[in-house]
Amino acid sequence: MTGTQVRDCTVAIGRPLGEVITVEIRESSLNCSAGDMVLFSTRMMWRTACKKLKQATVSTRMNSLIVQQRLLLPGNGIVLQYSSQVAAKKYHQDCDVQLFGPRGKIVNPVARAGHEQQVACRTFVDVAPQFRIAIRAVRVAPKTGTNQTHFSYISIRDISAMRTAVFRGSQLFYWESSGSRAEIEFSKDFASLHFQADYWATKHK
Repeated sequence: MTGTQVRDCTVAIGRPLGEVITVEIRESSLNCSAGDMVLFSTRMMWRTACKKLKQATVSTRMNSLIVQQRLLLPGNGIVLQYSSQVAAKKYHQDCDVQLFGPRGKIVNPVARAGHEQQVACRTFVDVAPQFRIAIRAVRVAPKTGTNQTHFSYISIRDISAMRTAVFRGSQLFYWESSGSRAEIEFSKDFASLHFQADYWATKHK
């Protein structure tokens, strides 16, 4: 992230669920006294740094990391190297799903065959840092032979804004994020519904 002609430069690193990321800063020419800085963020952590960055390491407890570099003047920057490994401690449910890419389909996760769904399942959506996420629900309908309960819901968390929207029952909806990451939680009662939504990356207004 050196020699760029912009003040803000962002890199997103994503790995499969069940892995964690370690970043080592190999070089740094940031001018800390002038206000240069680097922000490391995950869904659960925000950390800013500038001084003593060279050879410093940052480790996550999740499978994605955003590194945002802010410079007072273009030209300086950092060089980083990252690696990933299997997490020592499990941080997700077996029914959780990770989606990367500019567009795709979202369906309600289900428990493994022969297992009753006991927990709320989640779908994580990550797009490129310069985009937002748009989600449109296209189908919410009870499965044959099941009874829909008023306890079924979907909550969508906008990671950047730390806001959560909740949609209940068979309600169709359209939703947009303010940043490039979203976390969708399906209540365990949602297993009695067929759910499908489309998501796509959209540019900031």
